[in-house]
Amino acid sequence: MSKKQQTLSSFFGVSPPTKKRQLEPEPNKRLFSEKWLQDVQWLETNDERTEMWCKICRSNPQLADKTGAFYKGSKNFNYPLFDKHEKSKEHTNVAQAIAYKHASQEEISSRPLARWRDKLNEEQRQALFNIFLLAFHKAKHARPMSSYSEDVPLLKRLGVNVGGAYHSREGGTRIMQSIAHSISRELRAKLQSADFWGLLFDGSEDITKTGEFTSDFIGLIELGPDRTAQAITDGLVRLFQDTGLDDWTTKLVAVCTDGAAVNVGVYNGVVPKLQRLAAVGDSLVHILCTAHTLENCAKAADRNVPYCETFNSSVVKLLQFYLQKGGAKKTAALKKLCEENGISFVKLGKFHNIRWSAWRHETLLKISILLPAIKMQLAMSDNSDLQHICTERFQCFLSNMLDIGNVLKTTSIRFQKEKLTIGECKDELMVAIGQFTLLLDGEGHRAHTVSNANADRDKTNLLRGLIEEFEIRYDSLKSCDHFLVFDPSTWPQEMQDLHSFGNTTVCSTLKKYEATLQSDKDTTVTEWMRLKQAGKRLGASSVYDLVQIINTSNPDAYSNINKSTMSSLRTVPVHVLHTDRTDRYCTRYRCDSSLMGQVL
Repeated sequence: MSKKQQTLSSFFGVSPPTKKRQLEPEPNKRLFSEKWLQDVQWLETNDERTEMWCKICRSNPQLADKTGAFYKGSKNFNYPLFDKHEKSKEHTNVAQAIAYKHASQEEISSRPLARWRDKLNEEQRQALFNIFLLAFHKAKHARPMSSYSEDVPLLKRLGVNVGGAYHSREGGTRIMQSIAHSISRELRAKLQSADFWGLLFDGSEDITKTGEFTSDFIGLIELGPDRTAQAITDGLVRLFQDTGLDDWTTKLVAVCTDGAAVNVGVYNGVVPKLQRLAAVGDSLVHILCTAHTLENCAKAADRNVPYCETFNSSVVKLLQFYLQKGGAKKTAALKKLCEENGISFVKLGKFHNIRWSAWRHETLLKISILLPAIKMQLAMSDNSDLQHICTERFQCFLSNMLDIGNVLKTTSIRFQKEKLTIGECKDELMVAIGQFTLLLDGEGHRAHTVSNANADRDKTNLLRGLIEEFEIRYDSLKSCDHFLVFDPSTWPQEMQDLHSFGNTTVCSTLKKYEATLQSDKDTTVTEWMRLKQAGKRLGASSVYDLVQIINTSNPDAYSNINKSTMSSLRTVPVHVLHTDRTDRYCTRYRCDSSLMGQVL
């Protein structure tokens, strides 16, 4: 329409004529075809037929491309996309992994890799073995494959035959990809043939051993946004089923976790849920990470003593005084005061927040050594925040903390033992309880130059709190006493093998105890406590009573204790064990003069 026509139309109050727009025809919408489910074996869809997935890729999230449309869900109903996905590298890898998993030994031996291996001469075979061993070592110890390529030249210089291929980072990765399925298959077979096994969460170490127990990596569980205890439990059950452990409920006897609430919640944690699923029920042994155990004990005990917060705050302020701005001059002045007064100078370090750590204990020990010189220097300072350091209460409480910290440090060092067993963990807690009890009854290991009623009261409350917390942890490990039940009638029929396993554990303890006596070595506190724990299962209040029960009772009454246990008990000298009879709790650890030195 021209401009003149528009003006006239506006003048006469009519709208200009418009051309009718022709609507474009709507394209045909692609719909899902039921025939595709027959043609494409890996395809699956929802009931509404609005979305489709690749069931092969979704069954192996570790290898699949999680960003792909057929993993997340595709709404593009285009048939050519099926062929494109089927030929993709990610889908092919997953399909091969499944094929290897279900392949028979005959099929594997007929594959090109196996035929090529059989054609190698001895030198080539040895080179291949060496680089496979190196790659496996890196993977087993969670080392990056970049370190694999760095170690190959070193092995060459050391004269190790490594051949001339697969020396790169990618080569090491390809080696592990080629043997991962065999390792997984061997692990499944080992778990299926095992009588009992334990489950390890997080970065925990081996739970226990009879001979040599080992821990093996089963797999990773993808939780997604739902990270509740129920989701973790469901993921574990799926992992067991995928691994072929259909009878896992009858074989799972122990669980080791960290102290996270999602794991250890009393009612809805992962461990209680596993206890309800496992055949052993409440007898499922639960071991906490030892570091969490000590830290939780110390934190809970600190809450009983409000002064602990004041003490920790004063120590932090003191270290900031010497280690932060202007600290070099103050440290030099402190060193000069030490030299003038014949005090050994030591350099202060950081104050660790972890209450049981050796670093924290060493820092407190250094402050104790330097305290006379520190008080001289602070007397000339106008810093009011540090005047509490000069009080008798702080000095006395510091001495008490050194005694307590020494026990915590020693316990933590013993807990760091490789392959710490359940029994050894209980023994260390029991020994620590005895040492805390001795500190509670006496004045401690250190001669106090000053005394303070408030500090003594704080020490008593702190020690009582630690003893209570350690006893709670000790009692929580008593679920392993079910391995030491001597009366098989208390077990259901299907758990008779577990009862035999418990008897074997007792026999091992008794034999070790007997061997230490025959070699004229002092019996260790650890072996003594383990033997006492075994005796309690027969109603014996001490090992002496245990020997008397065995020597005076009808052998048929304890026929389920095998002969090696009986003979071991009869060889324990009664005159040595008789000294264990006592009513005082704190002297249970004073078996004889040689043990006294070890405990104190």
